[in-house]
Amino acid sequence: MSTRPRLWRAFEDNEITHSGAHYLLAIASLGKLGDAPRAADVARRLGVTRAAASLQLRTLQEHGLVEIDDQQRLRPSPAGADLVGRVASKHEVLLVFLREVLGVGEDTAELDACKVEHLLSEETGAALVRLIRFARSGQAEAKAFLSEFRRTTAHCPPDALCELCTETCLLAAGGLGVRSGPRRR
Repeated sequence: MSTRPRLWRAFEDNEITHSGAHYLLAIASLGKLGDAPRAADVARRLGVTRAAASLQLRTLQEHGLVEIDDQQRLRPSPAGADLVGRVASKHEVLLVFLREVLGVGEDTAELDACKVEHLLSEETGAALVRLIRFARSGQAEAKAFLSEFRRTTAHCPPDALCELCTETCLLAAGGLGVRSGPRRR
């Protein structure tokens, strides 16, 4: 784990919070179904109270990501629409990467993509797109890479620690990260 000072604080320096991203995605999704939604529609979609929705929508409006018309209908602003597009694209790229390349199960892939979609940089998203395109290319090298990856041993010897897992073996107990006491290298 990196110990560079202030690096961990970069987590807080995102364009939008996880909650804010889901409100924007809900507004955009509901808007595609017909009339622009109202706060109550967004609250219903997200399973939150109207009061909670109003607070979050006010914050999004203050940050210039949502516009509200005279009929109290919501639309992503141009900046909000851009953000929705980038978050939705990163979500899809993460889903494909987790499922197709890493072989993660559907439910776990969906949950993890949801957790990370708004945090991923465009640089990393683009790198994942390149990797997925390579994996899907059908090239002999891509097929060999994926085949070898899938054959790679999915466990560590007892009481051994690989060069990656510094504290807890993530491969132990089916990837549940069970701590097994002091480990030796």
